Amino acid sequence: MTPRDIGDDDMTAKTWTWLGSASALAMMLAGAPALAAPAAKPTLAIPAGDLATALPYFSRATGLQVLADPALLKGKRTEGVRGQFEAERGLTELLRGTGLNFVRNGGAAILRPMAQRVSTAPAPVAAQAAPVAPTAAQAEEPAMLEALVVTGGFANSLARALADKRKAANVVDAISAEDIGKFPSNNIAEALQRVPGVAITRDRGEGLFVRVRGLGPNFQIVTLNGRSAAVNENMRDSGQSGRQFRFDTLPSELVAGVEVGKSPLASLDEGALGGVVDVKTFRPLDLGRSTLALSATASRPQLAGKTDPRLSGLASWTNAEGTFGVLAALVFDQRTLRQDRITGVGWSYADPASTLGKTMIAQGISLYPTAIRPTLEREDRERKGVVLSAQYRPSDETEITVDASYTKLDDHYDELTYSVDQNVATLAAGSAVIKDGVLVGGTVNSTTQIGREVSDLAHDNLMVAGRIRQKLEDWTLTADLAYARAFSETSNPITRTRLLGPIGQTTFSMTKVDDDAVPSVRLATADLGNPSLLPFRRIEWRENNATDDETALQFDAERPLSWGLLSRVQFGVKYRERSRDYNRADINYTTNLAGKFFGAEYFDAFPVSSFLGKVDGTLPTNWAMPDPAAFWGLADKTQRGTARADKRNSYQVSEDIAAGYILGDVESKVFNAPLRGQLGVRVARTEQISAGHADNGSAAIPVRYKETYTDVLPTANFALELTDTLQARFAAAKVITRPSLADLAPRLTLNSSGTVLTAVGGNPLLKPFEAWQYDATLEWYFAPGSALIAGAFYKDITTFVYSQKTNIVVDGQTYLLTSPTNGGSAKIKGIELAYQHLFKRLPAPFDGLGFLANYTYTDTEATYSPTLKDEMVNVAKNSFNLTAFYEKDRFAARASYSWVDDVLQDVGGAGLSALNDSAFGSLDASVSYKITPSITAAVEAQNLTNASQWQFVKGGWFGGYTHYGRTLSFGLRAKF
Repeated sequence: MTPRDIGDDDMTAKTWTWLGSASALAMMLAGAPALAAPAAKPTLAIPAGDLATALPYFSRATGLQVLADPALLKGKRTEGVRGQFEAERGLTELLRGTGLNFVRNGGAAILRPMAQRVSTAPAPVAAQAAPVAPTAAQAEEPAMLEALVVTGGFANSLARALADKRKAANVVDAISAEDIGKFPSNNIAEALQRVPGVAITRDRGEGLFVRVRGLGPNFQIVTLNGRSAAVNENMRDSGQSGRQFRFDTLPSELVAGVEVGKSPLASLDEGALGGVVDVKTFRPLDLGRSTLALSATASRPQLAGKTDPRLSGLASWTNAEGTFGVLAALVFDQRTLRQDRITGVGWSYADPASTLGKTMIAQGISLYPTAIRPTLEREDRERKGVVLSAQYRPSDETEITVDASYTKLDDHYDELTYSVDQNVATLAAGSAVIKDGVLVGGTVNSTTQIGREVSDLAHDNLMVAGRIRQKLEDWTLTADLAYARAFSETSNPITRTRLLGPIGQTTFSMTKVDDDAVPSVRLATADLGNPSLLPFRRIEWRENNATDDETALQFDAERPLSWGLLSRVQFGVKYRERSRDYNRADINYTTNLAGKFFGAEYFDAFPVSSFLGKVDGTLPTNWAMPDPAAFWGLADKTQRGTARADKRNSYQVSEDIAAGYILGDVESKVFNAPLRGQLGVRVARTEQISAGHADNGSAAIPVRYKETYTDVLPTANFALELTDTLQARFAAAKVITRPSLADLAPRLTLNSSGTVLTAVGGNPLLKPFEAWQYDATLEWYFAPGSALIAGAFYKDITTFVYSQKTNIVVDGQTYLLTSPTNGGSAKIKGIELAYQHLFKRLPAPFDGLGFLANYTYTDTEATYSPTLKDEMVNVAKNSFNLTAFYEKDRFAARASYSWVDDVLQDVGGAGLSALNDSAFGSLDASVSYKITPSITAAVEAQNLTNASQWQFVKGGWFGGYTHYGRTLSFGLRAKF
């Protein structure tokens, strides 16, 4: 580029060209004048060093974003800047002696060579090697500055994330907090829905797990500031999640940003076939100045009908020199939840080998329903969290960081349910309604089980970590030590109070999920609200706890190189010790209770009047509600559980993982197009021990399994800058996902609480998922903060884990056992499309508009056996997100719609052994207004369309229904 003065039109074009370089996070589009030009001058503490590294720190400290051609920054060093400066003056000081100055264009400062007299004579070598220091007149150039126009915090966060994506070495997407303590959603998982290729799994309407590129939560790993996060377990129903991080335990106010890596780097922890989700918390020196941020929100879930508080605060202090800072962030919230559900829906095929099956087939029936279970779920959640951070950076060569975080989630759970168990052997003559071989209606004799489950559940999650970074001449050395612990327990045991008996004739009518109606059930004579209708069955009592902890030590070293194509080399080693202890104890109390009838004094009034009021279908909507305390008072406390069963349900799994890696940065040109990339390899050795008890059919026997395996995992990531605005990426890697810790356990859990005997087991001999994966993307950054991106991915899985069904006999009774096993090969292929546009160039007032959209398609094929091929379970084929927003002056508004396709949980068989999740879409929206430069009011709504979740079995027949309603909230935020 020839040094010359750049005209306004040419400069605008260069703005489009240089967006997202290593020196800039993005075009600043934050909406408030207070952010554009703070009343108080920012305190800058940027040490001498590489200019490209210093510029992002400057942007975060001042709110002024800087754009530059990477070629301008190469080899440039700054003498640093310390003290209080206006943004423009601070940038002038930062650039002093670099041979660069800047011009303001719209909402950014654009770097350019210092204005010089054009000469046709060759430049002296010395002048090329050492830029001439600018004169005072050149350094100031106030006449070149234009007014800064900032359009909003949400747009700014999107622009920063896009710039991070553009400069990343691997295929990555990111989201960041709009402002301190203000994430763009109440839940981190919900915010991640806007990331291309990311969808979420909801629980009680709140985002719980994430899926990347259609793959289920078990294929992702979650890290906190780059360190492995411990995982809380599911205590509510003792169904275990294994390695899946629960995002409901992490308040969004504690999070500065989240990065989703879709192609691995050798320097990242192995274990993700889907993606690496890195959650980043705030740090004081990264904020750049002392700050206080506060927020208060009142939320009202409409179905629960109660208003809940949410409070948060963040305080950060940095000394005048900018060398030391401390930060503390706190959050407290309560949430009241209610879900109206229909679960436990059973279907069965007519078995021609049985008498009943022959009778059904003779009537033209091949498929018939067996059970339905309406359920009312209520919860009271209380969540507390704290993040502490301290940073000491006495020079550019040394940095010490200490991080600590702790969250605690307490959950009081209250479930009311009844079942209608249809005995099709008693099908009344002439009552059958048959459609395409399916019994969809009829009159039968039924039984019911009425139950109430009450429990108090607790989850806490702790991480303490420290990092030291030291530069020694060309070398940068880093040491990191971290300890993470997640503990989950039933702080008050789970108690299930159950009644069971016949209810005479019932008439049922089944539906398909496309009908938007739940099945209908009419009781001919019975009244489920009559407390004395049924005899008592038992009290089921359970205690659970799970501890997941990890200690990790890592050393890294890197240095620049000038060796052929290599410009940098990095290598490191890491050692991790991880363990999972899971304990469960059960007692069934029957003495003085079983078979007896009890009066109204042992029952409470049904708590709601609108159960299932949102959906079509006729069935009993209130029923007898046992008082657990009253029945507990009658229980014989001398009863004890079965030690054999407790041993079968409990286990310990540990992993010792030693890993090492080396990677190098590559810089070259392909047909004059700049090529940058990273080549590396990671080697990980895993020693796994699973201990527990197996059952031989009559006794629990101690067992211990030890497995050792080594994985060599090469990675390659390249980015080719085809033009100034067009970039192509290519990536290839070998990846693994270790099996769920629960799946590795030698455990056996028998379930006889229903009318069908089932069991769940583990398999300590499971091998990890292994795959080669390939990525190719084309990224067009056509305007500041805007891009159109298309990508394709392919994963060739050489071994995978799936669930199989077998019968086992324990104490003479046959149970249907679900257990994991290794399958054959599988293939996953798909595409991602993403579009983001900030409409800055529209005339006012439309210049505050913005839009983003993304779509992901994932196609799978798995070989379960030599004769059986089908799709992979727990994979969504299609998903998309649409978000529109407007930010202008003090006003901001946005709406976001996220949709996920059907997710199959049962493939390759009859299609009746598991419930599949039907496609689901949710609309969220928010409006905010800046009352003063420091105070903002906001109104937010989740699930505005009042959407419900549906489940189905093969053929699209009804399998389940969940409705949790809308949630509205109003809040105030302040930052000083």
